[in-house]
Amino acid sequence: MSGEVNKTRRRIIQLGLASSISLVLNKLYADNTTQNKINNDTSTQLNQNHLIAIRVWPSDIYTRVILETSHKLQVKYFFLTSPDRLAIDITNVHLNDLLKKLNTQVMANDPVIKGIKVGQFNPTTVRIVLYLKQNIKVQSQSLDPIKFSSIEYSYRYLLDIYPASAISQQEDLSDDLLAMLKLSSESSQDTKRDSYPSFKVPSNNKNKAKIIVVLDPGHGGEDPGAIGMFKTKEKHVVLAIAKKLYDMINQTDYMRAEMTRTHDIFIPLGTRVAIARKTHADLFVSIHADAFTSPEPSGSSVFTLSDKGASSSFARWLASTQNASDQIGGASFKTQSTSVRKVLLDMSQTWTRRQSNHFGGIMLNNIAKVHKLHNKAIEQANFAVLKAPDIPSVLVETAFISNPRDEVKLQSQEFQQEIANALFQGVSSYAKTILK
Repeated sequence: MSGEVNKTRRRIIQLGLASSISLVLNKLYADNTTQNKINNDTSTQLNQNHLIAIRVWPSDIYTRVILETSHKLQVKYFFLTSPDRLAIDITNVHLNDLLKKLNTQVMANDPVIKGIKVGQFNPTTVRIVLYLKQNIKVQSQSLDPIKFSSIEYSYRYLLDIYPASAISQQEDLSDDLLAMLKLSSESSQDTKRDSYPSFKVPSNNKNKAKIIVVLDPGHGGEDPGAIGMFKTKEKHVVLAIAKKLYDMINQTDYMRAEMTRTHDIFIPLGTRVAIARKTHADLFVSIHADAFTSPEPSGSSVFTLSDKGASSSFARWLASTQNASDQIGGASFKTQSTSVRKVLLDMSQTWTRRQSNHFGGIMLNNIAKVHKLHNKAIEQANFAVLKAPDIPSVLVETAFISNPRDEVKLQSQEFQQEIANALFQGVSSYAKTILK
């Protein structure tokens, strides 16, 4: 009897052990399955990184190539010779129509890129090869997604390509250096300016006795500025107005105009200040077409710098939107270089602020002759682009691009010319006070 009991016990123990082993094996299998699923999901997520857009922005200063993707991009670039090329390898992105058509974005006047070829280098890597016109220096930057007003970008990879002849290997790109690149490019391109719409440069343009006016068309390139209900982009409108004003100023015998940008390209805010200072400007006029959160506001405004706070909540809001330009456009190098640091030391100067307000009042009175004013007094706020310590500076909001009636006006050549005429009269009147 006891033998049978012992046999029964042994069977029970054996069954228990078998059940325990089975449970352990089942758990290990489940854990393995879960881990494999996680690994597969991660791999799938990486492979799902798709290209949203590719943009190529050539200018007289540098060429910017931008890849916008759904997830952060893994990129490496290197140089090839015979012929000179820049190879860019991007992983976990597959060849698609956007990449295949990238060569169609190359423009004849691009200073550095001659052509582009794209291919699937291996199953997980696409290689972009830029054929170069000259030796180059490259800076790259990855930007996280940004949503600001009507502007929204996903992950962006920026590749800025500069002529190496203009930059020594020891130099870091900065506002001051980019300003010098801009000005040296302008002087060497004088004979080619007929290729830019409406440009007319008089032969005596370099006369140092003239009042130098730097015109700053806001935004550009990756930063479209405000966008109207009819899809009008601020950057295009203000560049058109600035070119008209540029022509008018350079047709006088007592003023000379320079522009911070002549192309649809992004110029950082600090660089715009640096350009004005390197040019030894007597006046600085930043041209914009503002927007608000509602379509009701309309009219023109003139702003000057305040280091003590904004004159109104609207002025404060507007300054914050304009100062966001570097985030939107992507300032790919260190800012606050010599020109901007000097500003912080010299902000106690009151002469510049007084003259800026005087200049702004003249501009406002002339604009009132062609368009209603949003505010009949000059407004003030902490605009980064107005921080030249020794140059009377104003920011003109020509009209509200967020107001449908103003937007239609801004689209018309006639209104653009009327605003340019008014700005010219204001600049001319103030310049004559300097020459007296």
